[in-house]
Amino acid sequence: MDSAFFLTSHDHEKELPLTEQQFRELKRARKRLSLVFAISHKYRLIMSNFALIEQQMAELGALYVSKGEVDAIEHLKPSLNASINNYVLSARIFTSQLKRHVQGCLPTERQLIADLTQAMDTQYQRSFAYRFVDALYDYVAYYGLSCHTFLTDSRILLQENGVSHREYEIKAFIERDFIGGPADFRASVLSETPQRIDIQPLLSEYNSSMQVLHDKAMAMTEQVANESHALLAEFVNVFVSEFGEDYANVFVVHKTHAFGSQVYDRFPISMYVNNHNMNPSPQDTV
Repeated sequence: MDSAFFLTSHDHEKELPLTEQQFRELKRARKRLSLVFAISHKYRLIMSNFALIEQQMAELGALYVSKGEVDAIEHLKPSLNASINNYVLSARIFTSQLKRHVQGCLPTERQLIADLTQAMDTQYQRSFAYRFVDALYDYVAYYGLSCHTFLTDSRILLQENGVSHREYEIKAFIERDFIGGPADFRASVLSETPQRIDIQPLLSEYNSSMQVLHDKAMAMTEQVANESHALLAEFVNVFVSEFGEDYANVFVVHKTHAFGSQVYDRFPISMYVNNHNMNPSPQDTV
């Protein structure tokens, strides 16, 4: 195939030639970084959905305490259910694709993939929250409802100055009786499910398992991610030093002249350089 390989700006105003070997190395590095970013992004999605659940729980509690409008309360309840369902969906996306992402970065490291599989099995076996949320995915996919009961509680607290005040708390629960029998819910998990599950502690425990798996996967892929980032950054810097900062949005192109000089492959690399999505934010910690 009569081909040309080059770096180019977003609008194709500038070009810098590449060898076929350089093209292949850049393509491999971009794929690996993309997979590592996917691990980080999908973990963040879980934590973002959890933060939204906590926010909506606080809003719901404030409405109950202030005896807010019934319409506002009834509007927020289905929104909370939707957020919990989104959390469960994001959790399944993370756990179902984690090994595939790591294997894509480390295709020859079979032992590392076996170690990650063992880590996932260990978290599943040790944590009821892991087993329950994993089973909950199939249930909400069919029936949708993930939150059945709300309870408010209050207590008197004495401050240091001797003044007392009342503190309110609202909890959301999953009721075992409402999730049906073994035909509707994974039988092995249903058999160990208590009559009532407090949702926030359940999800907090599940978050801990997800953090263990995320941290393990990121540690496994750290070296290849750093090497891939360094390679992409090197070529972006060469292009920018040649043409200036106005052309910092760099793409890699493979063009074939066999069929009228068509672009056979094209992908960006600048977006993977100095990507700040890899840095954990405060709400990511459990």
